[in-house]
Amino acid sequence: ARMFAIQGAEVIVVGAGALNPHQQRYLRAGTTLMSEAEVDALDPSSVDVVIESSATQGFTPRPARSPQTIQVALTPFGSSGPYAAWRSSDLVDYALSGHSYLYGDPDREPIPGPPHQPAIATGLYGFVGAMAALFGRARGHGAQLVEANHHQVMVALHQMTLLRWTMTGDVVGRLGNRYTGQGQPHGPYRCRDGWIAITCVTNPQVEALLAVTGLMHLMDLPGIESPLDFQQHPELLDGPLSGWLLEQDLDEVVDLFQAMRIPACPLRTPLELLEDPQLAHREFFAPVETASQHRVPGAPFSITHRQPSGGRAWRPTEPAERPLEGLRVLDLARVWAGPLCSRTLSDLGADVVWVEAPLARGPQHLPQSFIDACSYFPNNEGGERPWNRNGHFAKYAIGKASLAIDLQQVDGVAAFERLVPGAHLLIENFSSRVMPQFGLDEERLHTLNPDLVYLTMPGYGRSGPAEHWLAYGSCIDSHAGLSWLTGYPDEYPWKGGIAWPDPIAGLHACSAALAALWASAHGAGGCTIEAAQFESTVAAIGDQVLQAQVESMYVPGTSEPGVEVNGTYRCQGHDEWISITARAGTEHDALLALLGDTTFSDVAELAARSDASELMNKLQSVGVPAAITATAPQLLEDPHLRNAGFWWTVDQPDIGPFTVSRTPLSLAQRPVEVTGPAPTLGQHNVEVLNRNGFSPNEIAVLQATSIIVDKPPR
Repeated sequence: ARMFAIQGAEVIVVGAGALNPHQQRYLRAGTTLMSEAEVDALDPSSVDVVIESSATQGFTPRPARSPQTIQVALTPFGSSGPYAAWRSSDLVDYALSGHSYLYGDPDREPIPGPPHQPAIATGLYGFVGAMAALFGRARGHGAQLVEANHHQVMVALHQMTLLRWTMTGDVVGRLGNRYTGQGQPHGPYRCRDGWIAITCVTNPQVEALLAVTGLMHLMDLPGIESPLDFQQHPELLDGPLSGWLLEQDLDEVVDLFQAMRIPACPLRTPLELLEDPQLAHREFFAPVETASQHRVPGAPFSITHRQPSGGRAWRPTEPAERPLEGLRVLDLARVWAGPLCSRTLSDLGADVVWVEAPLARGPQHLPQSFIDACSYFPNNEGGERPWNRNGHFAKYAIGKASLAIDLQQVDGVAAFERLVPGAHLLIENFSSRVMPQFGLDEERLHTLNPDLVYLTMPGYGRSGPAEHWLAYGSCIDSHAGLSWLTGYPDEYPWKGGIAWPDPIAGLHACSAALAALWASAHGAGGCTIEAAQFESTVAAIGDQVLQAQVESMYVPGTSEPGVEVNGTYRCQGHDEWISITARAGTEHDALLALLGDTTFSDVAELAARSDASELMNKLQSVGVPAAITATAPQLLEDPHLRNAGFWWTVDQPDIGPFTVSRTPLSLAQRPVEVTGPAPTLGQHNVEVLNRNGFSPNEIAVLQATSIIVDKPPR
């Protein structure tokens, strides 16, 4: 609902709901509160969208009062399947989706990620689904029910966990607070006057860090032949680096590292974000209410550079089965956030062309050490065409076309410019310098196509002191306050188990793109959307920023008022855990009754002598929210996900059978489908250029000069 309000919709809230006061003030800004009776008096035909949600249990959506009303239902587990009647909580959402298994110390219990993020992400998918349904209504689909649930959303938003299991049989678990994925160092460290977050994932970054800290001698240690070998031996670097950083001032070392192109940033508390120089420069915070001294994040993206319509805007009026059919997208994005945005659009029917650099998927020959480290390749084997075997690329390119074109060459840019007039949306997540260096800044793009919606996703935005910082999601995780909201009660901040800012930024960007396309279809013309990952992430914890100003800081591991039990307990077996929440009232009474029927004195003892899955089912059967801490193989076999048809297996060229999660939305009770395998590098070069008016001779010249390729140049 907040996403609709940000875009200028009239949003009516029926009742206060179960929000705490900080959530109420933040999420309900710009809305109107009405009673049920006042809403019943409204003209039903004046209501475009009805949103209903519950974070604790399922419900039956109320009947639509108009044949044109889009209904959105957001629940923990969806409206059908084995878990439909189960109860949930933040803790349960993180555990059953497999995220908790990635957070925490391998020698301690798993921990949840930042508070309320499963609900935030589900709300973003709900907005995307609602906008898709509105586009569908415009082409004659009529009213329909849009559903999204926390369980599917969180499982879909794993980056590498499921890939590593399906590709190599590698079960990723808790890796501690200093190493949470590819690269080393990778985590929070203390400086003399604060905390710094460092994310080094390439050889040059590690080499620069060793040089600038005077630790280059560590390269002579046994077992270290390459800088990336510290990934296998993190203790060799961790101690010396920690000692050096403790003698440094935070701001000085961040500036030094960024000048050396080492990804690093300050680790902020939610309260410290209010004075962050980057956010202050961009005037990101605003009073929560008129004349209020409390400030909250503004919009997670901006829409500017409006252009007079040139008559080429996408208007979905022709009949089509999928809501976004006919939408033409040029996708220059890379890594995770941008590709997630464009894959979501593709799954909803958009025609997405992935515009790849010739070396975007790596060189022709990859070192085995790299293949082993990332575990994205089938059986850790590069094969004859390793550039087509990286599961990460395949996952986010599902259903897209590939145009591999060299924009470093003038003729490549000239060829690309001929594609822009036929596109409706262009997506990129480069640093703010890259597109202008290509000669493709927003002025040029809108000259080529006044109706183009241009979505740029720089890490820190296109202005401010951090504009040109190297930005990875796992680093922004700490800068944006999430790490301070994660950890054990006796030990925090804690690094995220995944780079959560990436999917949050990707979903905000997808939401912004659909909102801008809607405006364009109604005569607004083209525009530029700026969706900075840093600001999108801060927007996702706006209630925590407000809480930090009003009362004491949130401490990880604490429960909200009214929650009697909220913990994760060890069960029988190796690294088997169960998460249980019991709120005051029926849930806590049911838990006490179950304990009363046993010989166990408390929940921890009950769990220690139980099989985790059996105990989960027993607790849920009496109405107590509970979940195993799921692993990747358990997610693939989860009966609720299988019942929903959540997993899709395609025959992926150069990989073979390839299983991915679908976009976690259903429209009119029909899951959003995957349309086909991911393209091989440059697979659609000729097809894309053909339909954009290139002659066979022109295409042959581009091939002969390696402007377009179907394999890396080296």
